Amino acid sequence: MELKSMVSREREEFLLGIKKTIPFMIGVMPFGLAYGIMASQAHLSVLETTLMSMIVFAGSAQFMAIGMISEGVGFTYIVISTLLINLRHLLMGLSLSPYFKNLKLRWLYLLSFGMTDEGYACTISYYQDKGVDEGNPYFMLGSEVGLYIFWMGSSIIGALLGHSIKDPLSWGLDFAMPATFLSIIIPQIKSFNMFTVFLVSGICAVGAYFFIPGKWYIIVATIIGASLGTILEMKDDE
Repeated sequence: MELKSMVSREREEFLLGIKKTIPFMIGVMPFGLAYGIMASQAHLSVLETTLMSMIVFAGSAQFMAIGMISEGVGFTYIVISTLLINLRHLLMGLSLSPYFKNLKLRWLYLLSFGMTDEGYACTISYYQDKGVDEGNPYFMLGSEVGLYIFWMGSSIIGALLGHSIKDPLSWGLDFAMPATFLSIIIPQIKSFNMFTVFLVSGICAVGAYFFIPGKWYIIVATIIGASLGTILEMKDDE
């Protein structure tokens, strides 16, 4: 009876994770479509496009990789650039670690692979609102599985559409990315300190974008934002 109750609770948390992530799943679709179309126009096959979504599962990194493949950039540089872009996941993982301190490694590997900005925002908001010391991993798993299916599906459809759409970004599909990220960020601004960190990080990212080549503006904004957030929290503690 106890086992049955536990299984039922895990299923409920899994389905709740999917349910709460549905708005983000819808936001992911045009982004995935644009990725699939651009990958096709960069002469990647449907299989290659699908495999990249399956293995990488990181929209911004995949868009960057498509651009670099089109320009004939080597595999090593693409991998290093992908690593740099996704360094922010280290900070996201650290902020989730208190909720998963007792999880087994296989769970951590699984959740780490599926972690995206959308899934992270949905999961940490849920745990914070619930006020728990330990998070139920099935919630995050449900969120990640839902996003993974939508990302895969929209990528494949985009790849199949291929050359029938010459410029997917002219349809306004590129608006999906900033719109999705705004919907992630705005609910997280719950104090003046957070507002300050987001504002300073945004200004630094824009400034670095114009003056530093490559994708370093993401790293610059991440480091400055994290440092500023730490300083403000320490001041509050004092």
